[in-house]
Amino acid sequence: MSLWRDHPATPRQAGLFDRPRKARSTRPTQADVLIAMLREQRKQGKPLELPAIMRAGIAQHGARFNEIRARGLVVENNIERTDGAIYSTYTLTFDPESEGCR
Repeated sequence: MSLWRDHPATPRQAGLFDRPRKARSTRPTQADVLIAMLREQRKQGKPLELPAIMRAGIAQHGARFNEIRARGLVVENNIERTDGAIYSTYTLTFDPESEGCR
């Protein structure tokens, strides 16, 4: 494990999602937490908003998105500027675990 890849999730972050029973013995990474958040929002037909990522304590989310994309997931970033504020959302558009290979 390098400093920037596979960064372990904190216990609070790990509690944000249900892991399969077989995976409960290993500590998830922050990328795993972020993937779970993306998948949950996708089920609801909504993008994942940056404030939710920050509330989860994933400050280096750009590095985590690089890890996620390296795993084959396709995540689109949408940036909107409104009244001088910048709003960033992320949408999972392809998940190789549920959709197979491209």
